Amino acid sequence: MNKPSNPFTSTGSLHSVEIARQHLLQQGEVPSGVLRSEIEDSWQRSVEAGLDCGAPLDLENLSGDSVVDLKEKNRSLIEAAHPEVKQLVDYFASVGGLVMLADANATILGVKGEKRHLDSKMRYALQPGANWDETLRGTNAVGTAVVDRCPVMITGNEHFLDSVGYLSCCSAPITDAAGEVLGVLDLTSPTDNRDLPPNSSLVQQAVRSIENRMFSGQFQQQIVLSVHSRPEYLRSSWQGLMALELDGYIQAANEQACQLLNRKREQLVGKNLEELFGVRPEALLTDLHRKGRGQLHTRNGDFVCELLHFPNSLPSSVKTHTDKPNRKVTKKVEIKAPKLTELSGKDARLQKGVRMGSRALAHELPVLIQGETGTGKEVMAKSLHLDSRRSAGPFVAVNCAAIPEGLIESELFGYREGAFTGSRKGGMVGRLEQAQGGTLFLDEIGDMPLALQARLLRVLQERTIAPLGGAEEIALDIAVICASHRDLKALVAEGCFREDLYYRLNGVCLRIPAFRDRTDKLEFTRYFLNQLTPDGRSIEIAPELMRQLQDYHWPGNIRQLETTLRVAIAFMEPDERLIDSSHISDDFLEELSSVHADNVINELVGGAPSLKSTELQTIQQTLQQHEGNISATATALGISRATLYRKLKIIEGE
Repeated sequence: MNKPSNPFTSTGSLHSVEIARQHLLQQGEVPSGVLRSEIEDSWQRSVEAGLDCGAPLDLENLSGDSVVDLKEKNRSLIEAAHPEVKQLVDYFASVGGLVMLADANATILGVKGEKRHLDSKMRYALQPGANWDETLRGTNAVGTAVVDRCPVMITGNEHFLDSVGYLSCCSAPITDAAGEVLGVLDLTSPTDNRDLPPNSSLVQQAVRSIENRMFSGQFQQQIVLSVHSRPEYLRSSWQGLMALELDGYIQAANEQACQLLNRKREQLVGKNLEELFGVRPEALLTDLHRKGRGQLHTRNGDFVCELLHFPNSLPSSVKTHTDKPNRKVTKKVEIKAPKLTELSGKDARLQKGVRMGSRALAHELPVLIQGETGTGKEVMAKSLHLDSRRSAGPFVAVNCAAIPEGLIESELFGYREGAFTGSRKGGMVGRLEQAQGGTLFLDEIGDMPLALQARLLRVLQERTIAPLGGAEEIALDIAVICASHRDLKALVAEGCFREDLYYRLNGVCLRIPAFRDRTDKLEFTRYFLNQLTPDGRSIEIAPELMRQLQDYHWPGNIRQLETTLRVAIAFMEPDERLIDSSHISDDFLEELSSVHADNVINELVGGAPSLKSTELQTIQQTLQQHEGNISATATALGISRATLYRKLKIIEGE
């Protein structure tokens, strides 16, 4: 984070504020055209609320119990904002900065940072439970941001109350997926502090990150896409987000998505992808799984998108009971997953790995699951858990790559009440303790921060934990399964992963082969189709299509297979029992045809020394036999005309 440039208002502007204040004191009204328009409007509201700019600060705050209830009511906002609040505090506290989080009513939820520059009344007025609504405190960054619903910067005496005039503040409202204000993030410092001028851009960037985190958490049962006109901004605080159902209907869009696409939220929500962007949802999902990115075309330009979240990634379900849980007791969760024999199928290597993983857990050894993205590592972990002696205990999954670095420690180890500003009433039980008597699954362990790896190593060695803010240690009785798509040995060599932790976790390594490398693709595809059929119908895949599916390289592995089959089932009529090419998107069919064409030509050339030259010769001979007829040549080779044209163009170009 680079130090911001000084955005203080000019001397002339400060003089204009003094002129406006003198006019207000003498004439009893706000002068027109002297102040910035947003400040003038806010001063006018303050006057209409009956406030006196020379009045002292109102010192009536919420009681302690009411503050606790207020924080509990806003717990999701506090937890989502914690990483950004911590980052701003770490950067600005040393130069006099104060970071505040408030709710939608401008009531302070938490204050962190340097308070030495505050007088005693201001310290009390900036405590959790203090309300900074404009009708009570006049023009101020928190209350005015709630009213204006946009970022606000207020310098010195632009505040309505004289008693606040020695502070400068910038804030931005935090909104939900529907555009409603949830709260406000504020950065405050003394007006004369040239080391820390108000910095609206950093506050707005932090707010975007908070909103993105809350958006993704709200739509766990929908597909969530990251959208931007420039690929380097995908998965950043500048990204647009859209949540949609499998059939392509948009359920929500964040403010950035609306701005990027130049559409109001009501013009996006409830509309279908095909209607807005001319792309069928199954075709876009196929691209996202196969290529990692998709394209959205509009009259205002083209946009790239990436898949951030896909619901129900494999045919298993987790149902959480709705009874309110005791804070000190793990939620009762019903885990469902296929049997190990169903997952391993008839692939000999996987059968061996599954057998070794099961025996490792039986002997209290950790299991490390390795495999490409989309191979089903979490489902394998669930199945191992259900096959173990701990099957009656909880299965607790933690995605080390999905939790912000600033939250992962409290997420794993938990904390006691009062451990940090915004900590929930009664504290929080960490995931390690939640797994007591059961299995802890650490997904994407290769993305765990190095500093936290040392603490995890100690836990695994001593089998005890100490929650943040607590002195007592708790004995642990858990099985540990980890997973990663990354090469942990390579990460160890690069110094990005602790060698001692690697050997502690790698009791038995279970490698899940890429789907393209499985020896039982046909049987597994049929089994998987049966699992995905929602109404118990006996559905088959047409032989020609099945052969193409078996030849395909499946870069997205089982997750891509699942998407392909789900989409095909969704586009079947109720009385249909056979999936054929009419249920598959055109672009995926073209991809299948391309793979098939490569296989056909390879068979025809019979492994000749010069594959490219023989390929050209085969095509030329077939063209001559059919007197240059493209359609007849494509039919003879078993490929489409488009594929034949593409092959000719590529070969001739070489």
